[in-house]
Amino acid sequence: MKTAVIILFHGSRAEGAGDVVRRITSEVRQRGGYDLVEEAFLQHAKPALQDAIQRCVELQAEKVVIVPFFLQLGMHATADIPAMVQEARERYRKTAIISTNAVGLHPLMVDIVLDLAEQAKRKNR
Repeated sequence: MKTAVIILFHGSRAEGAGDVVRRITSEVRQRGGYDLVEEAFLQHAKPALQDAIQRCVELQAEKVVIVPFFLQLGMHATADIPAMVQEARERYRKTAIISTNAVGLHPLMVDIVLDLAEQAKRKNR
């Protein structure tokens, strides 16, 4: 089964904000073993989520996994994204479209915070 992963970011107008997005997307593409890995944005950048889903469907993905790269469960994560996913499911009925939990809910987030704090603690002032 051809599987696509779309990493969904908020998006930003700030110069250089896309650098981190491209790095994360590239690393997932290289290490993940998925047929397609795309990035998408809710606002301020392109492609939009619906455009990324359409691209994956056009490239014959049979399953599209959307990973919301959000730390908090605000309106985007709890209302906007589920509505967009449902709209895509209705539009592309032959494609399985699944959204994961937001990145912020993953238990390894605590490890990341502790790692960053430990790195800072070891630095000289």
